[in-house]
Amino acid sequence: MPRYFLTVLFIFWIPSVFLYFFLRNKLTALKKKAFWINLAIWCPVTFAAEYLYLWADIWNFSEEFDPLLGISIFGAPIEEFAFWFGAPVFFTLLYLAFSYIDRRYFRGFKHVK
Repeated sequence: MPRYFLTVLFIFWIPSVFLYFFLRNKLTALKKKAFWINLAIWCPVTFAAEYLYLWADIWNFSEEFDPLLGISIFGAPIEEFAFWFGAPVFFTLLYLAFSYIDRRYFRGFKHVK
């Protein structure tokens, strides 16, 4: 069973779908544009970082420890790209969700500046 792929799916991609549907009508056009610009910057950076780390032998993948799906992109398993492209989406959406909740519910309190 591909534990690594399932872990990435359940930690990043499924919560990202829920966060997207929660935020899609609550964000201004400027924040939506900032979201896409952020992803346009970070996804290529993480793509390049993946190959740099593999080239530098910082990590490798073992079928004995964790079975992989068997799909590779230029020698790197697809699970790594699910992680590297899932993390920026998830953390950006999480930041936007906290920002929305903060503006919506906590800006009226005196202890919040």
